[in-house]
Order: sequence, then structure tokens, then C-alpha cells
Amino acid sequence: MRALLAMITASLLILAACGGQTASAGGPISVTLTDKGVALGQSSVNAGAVTFKVKNTGTIEHELVVIKTDVAADKIKPDVDEPGKMSEEGSLGESGDLAVGESKDFTLNLTPGKYVLMCNQPGHYMVGMHVAFEVK
Repeated sequence: MRALLAMITASLLILAACGGQTASAGGPISVTLTDKGVALGQSSVNAGAVTFKVKNTGTIEHELVVIKTDVAADKIKPDVDEPGKMSEEGSLGESGDLAVGESKDFTLNLTPGKYVLMCNQPGHYMVGMHVAFEVK
């Protein structure tokens, strides 16, 4: 009887320890950069560490910039200092330049809110290389 009681108690302690864990961040998030867009494997994720797996499938160099903002994805303001580029206000990180066919993974700690993912090579945002993204 004592052995059974000890086993039940141990099982309950293990379950209690597991029950306090928070939901893990979603991801990794696959991101495909084409010459005219940004395609995501999913459009939202839980807050926390999020890994972006970025691949440039276009025919020219691209990049991925992650911006936390309440501004709509197609309403980012132009950068006044760099013609053809958009403001990166609220940027939390980026992939850096990706050559044709190149891939890169990078991880950011994201808090709940609205984000815009975009390519900010000169002129690329204007042809549609941006997408809304949400962190819950």
C-alpha cells in the first residue's frame, strides 16, 4: 500500500512540474524571398524565441528585416536619408544580405504585437516585398 501511495505521489509531482510550463514559441518560421514578395510558412507565432529560416529564391540579392510596428505592412514610411529604402524604425534584427540561392537562420526574442517583415534593398519594398506578421 505504501509503495502504491509513493508511486501516485511521485506521479502527481511530475505532472505538477510539467503543468507550470508556458507555451513555447512557434517556429521555426520558414521565409521565402522572391523577387516580388515575402512568403511565410505561418503568419503568426507565440511570443518568445523565434527562429527565421530565410531563403532567397529570387534572381537578385535580398534581405529580411523584422520590424515591430502598428503600421500596416504596406504603409511603412520611406527612409529620408536613403532613397529607395524604407524606414527601419522598430527594427529588431535582420538576415543581412542574401545572395541568389543563399539561406540563413537567425533567432529573435519577440514580444506580443504586430510586425512587418520586409526586404529593404533599394526599391524592393515598393514591388511588394513585405508582409504582416503577428506575435501572440
